[in-house]
Amino acid sequence: MGHVTRRLGLIALLSLLPITTAACGRVQPSAGSPSDHLLAVVNGQPISQSQWLAAVHATDVLRQFTLSTTPAARRREVQQLTGEIVVEQYALKHHWVTVSKAQQEASEFLSENVINAFGNKTKLANALKEKHLTVESFTTFLVRQMELDAAFAHAAVGVKSPSQAQLRSYYRAHRSLFTRPRQDKMRMILVKNHDFAQTLMKKLQRGASWKVLAARYSLDPASKNVGGEYGWVDTGAASGFVAPFYQEMDKLKPGQYGIADSQYGYHVIEVQATRPPQLEKFSAVASALASNLLQQRQMAAFATFTKRIEKTSRIVILDESRRQRQERQHPKE
Repeated sequence: MGHVTRRLGLIALLSLLPITTAACGRVQPSAGSPSDHLLAVVNGQPISQSQWLAAVHATDVLRQFTLSTTPAARRREVQQLTGEIVVEQYALKHHWVTVSKAQQEASEFLSENVINAFGNKTKLANALKEKHLTVESFTTFLVRQMELDAAFAHAAVGVKSPSQAQLRSYYRAHRSLFTRPRQDKMRMILVKNHDFAQTLMKKLQRGASWKVLAARYSLDPASKNVGGEYGWVDTGAASGFVAPFYQEMDKLKPGQYGIADSQYGYHVIEVQATRPPQLEKFSAVASALASNLLQQRQMAAFATFTKRIEKTSRIVILDESRRQRQERQHPKE
């Protein structure tokens, strides 16, 4: 499952269409509701609005990131979806993967990765329900992922890893990417009331124990568990904290205190020390850099492969005006 786990999430939108084992795994069109809009046709296979939305929502759950569904986003996503469908059809036709193998890998990935990521089956089911999906429909989505992964593996099989000289050249040309931002050694306690935050800050400034006050009052579990001591954290958005927090933290000098007001409450902050930006050594980043550059090359090879397959396929994407004309000519019953 290693190669599957590595690639999953790199392709932004994948098909959620029903599948049969007949005709070399050719995907059969689903009926759809009478009010469902036709968005595209791929080698005779219709793609409806509900199928596009199902793919979007399943991707949201898998990546825990909400894709846009604006008209402009829909056009981009439908275009990408049609490309993925032709590649999927090609992989099945050329026996790079079988339906049963893809189903087996999807089942394994669901149990070993997705369910664990959400905590348990119930939490996953609840997350799917919020997106109007079921475990069954989501599993079908994962089958699409596995079929695309088989195509990805074939397209990327000849891609070579970057040489040491290429890695060093990239490192020298992109030093900013490998420069650790300024860091603050910081501690924090989160409370709900501003006046209480001010009271705590005054106590801390007079020498009260951060460990005792954080354990007793902090509403943030991490802060409570470590006695408020966060240690060294990046400044700015790289810190991973919400904007009001890091904006207040970044203003403070060593030994200074501040209070940040966020949607979570009031954060009492102390910056204990700072250290300047630092360029990481090539030896420390070479392995990760090699992996990232190889992945970029593989994705480029896969994109080239997809474009080649698209040229030999019959793809019709309906724009809004054309779809409306078709609906007027063939009104829904």
